[in-house]
Amino acid sequence: MATAGSESDEALIARIASGDKAAMKLLYDRLSDALYRFLQTRIRDPFEAADLMQETFLEVWRGAGRFEGRSSARTWIYGIARNRTIDRLRRSGREILSEPDDTIADDSPDPEALAEAASDAEKVRHCMEGLSEAHRSAIELAFFQDLPYREIAEIEGVPSGTVKTRILNAKQLLKRCLAAFMRYR
Repeated sequence: MATAGSESDEALIARIASGDKAAMKLLYDRLSDALYRFLQTRIRDPFEAADLMQETFLEVWRGAGRFEGRSSARTWIYGIARNRTIDRLRRSGREILSEPDDTIADDSPDPEALAEAASDAEKVRHCMEGLSEAHRSAIELAFFQDLPYREIAEIEGVPSGTVKTRILNAKQLLKRCLAAFMRYR
């Protein structure tokens, strides 16, 4: 039998569908930090991001029985979060912001390595700010959330080819931007 830590997200969703609160806690513990960062980059308000995260997990609790397994559980959950964010922004009359929130904590475990990389991180942050929301979202999901293109496509509601193109274009734009920093050293 698998231990709680090795149980798949999909297995936890199945348990949640039958009302298993312990499975919900395990899933929440496993995904909440990354999901909060995902929401925070989109909504740029820590309180609203936390509220949206709770709404998302409440929807997971209520809708676990509707999870069909056509995508990964993580993709399904991120899709719920994305849709809730869009709904909230539309209701309030705000647009989805195109700039990342640089106040989101970096949970890297080595403070010395962070201090050493601060200069490079600032350059990358600057370059990321220049990307469109679509490009930045694709980069965030692919490289920071470690999702495959297929799942990003499901979350964003676009074909996989579009995700590949967005990531390729974003990488080229980032490369050009970072190269400009190197010329002025």
